[in-house]
Amino acid sequence: MNKTIGFLRAAVAGLALLTVGCKTTSVARSSAKNVNRPAVTIIDYQGSAFSSEIPQWVQLVAQGEYSSKALSKVMPDLDNKKAFVTIAQGDNLEFTKQWTDVVDIEVQVGDTMQRVVGKTVSASESARSNDDGSGISDTEVNRTLNMYKEAVSTVEVNGLEKVASYWVLKEVKQNNKTTQSYEYYAVWAMDADRYDRQIDAALRNIRENTSEGQALKQTLREKLMSLVISSNNETVEDNAYNWYD
Repeated sequence: MNKTIGFLRAAVAGLALLTVGCKTTSVARSSAKNVNRPAVTIIDYQGSAFSSEIPQWVQLVAQGEYSSKALSKVMPDLDNKKAFVTIAQGDNLEFTKQWTDVVDIEVQVGDTMQRVVGKTVSASESARSNDDGSGISDTEVNRTLNMYKEAVSTVEVNGLEKVASYWVLKEVKQNNKTTQSYEYYAVWAMDADRYDRQIDAALRNIRENTSEGQALKQTLREKLMSLVISSNNETVEDNAYNWYD
């Protein structure tokens, strides 16, 4: 029991404070040396009445491991699946769970895809300008960006199912202020081949006749197929992808 509580204290202390309310979020790593870190105490957690051990997948998520490859090692149901992780916070556990499970997951996957498009196109056009020394007009960049965003918006992530979920109730003390809130973790998955087919179908109608356009299309395809988390925190995407590959 003490070992379990100790792990959760250490794991949650490593998480950045989440957005107030029920918005999906994730781990944000700070490089600042003198951060005023909050004191975190676990008040309750799922299975505490039975002294249950913390699931291994929760430990991985708390350490920032969100990929299908990492989670499938401790979650056999994720073999050959595309996984998405959501982490939400709220004052009311049932409302937080219902909002996340019914509304947030598909919305956040879609939002994350749109941000991946934006980052990938911007990085590609910037690198292209630097390579050939010729500036690319804002009109051309916006045309390309809108074209890909419209294509990706057709991906509906059909077949997404919740594989596992877990919650903790924590108390946070920082700057002489004490707050309590629930933190809700969930892992979602769908058939990996089905996900890849949806991405391919979305990009199929984009006609790129130049070598640069073909390269951008292939890069975007790879970024979307390696999507690891749905989140409103852009820092997560910056940490998850190398936009200039």
